[in-house]
Amino acid sequence: MPEHMPGPTPSRGVYGLAMHLAFQITFIAFIIWAAVPEKWFHDLGITYLPQHYWAVAVPIFVLTVIALFAFIIYPSLGLLMTPDIDSLDTIQDSHSKLSNDRKNHINVDKKRRIPCVCRKQTFCMKHIYDTMDDAVMQRNAIPGVRDLHIEDVSEDLYL
Repeated sequence: MPEHMPGPTPSRGVYGLAMHLAFQITFIAFIIWAAVPEKWFHDLGITYLPQHYWAVAVPIFVLTVIALFAFIIYPSLGLLMTPDIDSLDTIQDSHSKLSNDRKNHINVDKKRRIPCVCRKQTFCMKHIYDTMDDAVMQRNAIPGVRDLHIEDVSEDLYL
């Protein structure tokens, strides 16, 4: 099995158990250091420990850094990578698939057009079938995925 697979392996289980135990022991030692008075440590012969001030200061500092990163730095990086509103990169990128013709469709021959059988002409969707590709009409398939030109979209929406 390749080593970079995310599935469980015996070595990952051993490393996971070791990290779990190391974290538990470190956390318990931190809680004991923070909660037990210094006099008790001096009675045991342990004289060099950090001040209890750091038991409060370090977690607050770490949480402040995490909050600063999560709410200010990370969103700012996202905004820096976002293209300007006037840029064409917001609409089209290197993976865009544009069709050869500008209107993204080829009209079917007049003789092959399907007659409209709609009861209400205002809800007629015949124009969709009239603009389908001839090959698509012959095999009754869904046309391929492709991007629309922004000029065509603006023309259809606003003109």
